[in-house]
Amino acid sequence: MIEPEETPNIKILMYHRVIRKGDREGDPLAVSEEAFREQMNWIQNFGFTTITFIDYQLYLEGKLTLPRKPIIITFDDGYQDTYTRALPILHEKEMRAVIFVLGNRGLKRAWWESGDPDDLCLLMSDSQILEAHALGFEIGAHTMNHLALGELDDEEIRHEVHGSKQAIEELLQEEVLSISYPYGSLNQSVLDVTAEGGFRFGCGVFTGPPRFGTNMFDLRRLAIKREMGSAQFLMRLLTPWQYLEWAWSRRNNLRQISDLNRFRRYFKTTTAPKEG
Repeated sequence: MIEPEETPNIKILMYHRVIRKGDREGDPLAVSEEAFREQMNWIQNFGFTTITFIDYQLYLEGKLTLPRKPIIITFDDGYQDTYTRALPILHEKEMRAVIFVLGNRGLKRAWWESGDPDDLCLLMSDSQILEAHALGFEIGAHTMNHLALGELDDEEIRHEVHGSKQAIEELLQEEVLSISYPYGSLNQSVLDVTAEGGFRFGCGVFTGPPRFGTNMFDLRRLAIKREMGSAQFLMRLLTPWQYLEWAWSRRNNLRQISDLNRFRRYFKTTTAPKEG
């Protein structure tokens, strides 16, 4: 068994929506198709190979060799435009990713999205999830209802975390190893519940240590946002950017809180719809 501390410092990129150019102008977490394709070209041109958390687990077990420059691409929420716009580009380039979807399969649209009456914010259907899974994309959990876990009590956390794992495993007929925390909201109780629920990997945003493998249940990710040009993307891809973000948050804890709150601000965080 290989210890995580012995492995490369793998970068994890975090995406949300991939949209048509000009759509959702006010959404900083939505990347255009054109920008996404260009970013995937950069990843390939600089010799990176996409892997999943399942690949990494097999590597730890000595069953798989990692490529020379591994990188993990993740999508939160399981938006339908991940399926219709991002997946064709990735499949064309023989690249894979991890898609975090909700355990409450009764949810058809992103209730937490704010604002645009012309955008239904549809989520991937069961059949789309199964198709993506069959193409080699890893399906991870994103809790049951997209609630901020750090604001819940232990019983509610268990329902959101353990319930999502069970529901997605029933759909896939396969073990689910990874979860991402909505809004990057977590605390020690969330980490403990995630570990006891049988997950191997948990993805935050700004909270985790800068080195991959230091804390498998609070993996730091690099958020890819709408306003990033090529130079800004390449800075994150080619430099130790996660160390800069970590150092800045250590220097000024208010920055970390501000970043998390800024993510929350673009979503409705009131009461989630009933399940089913």
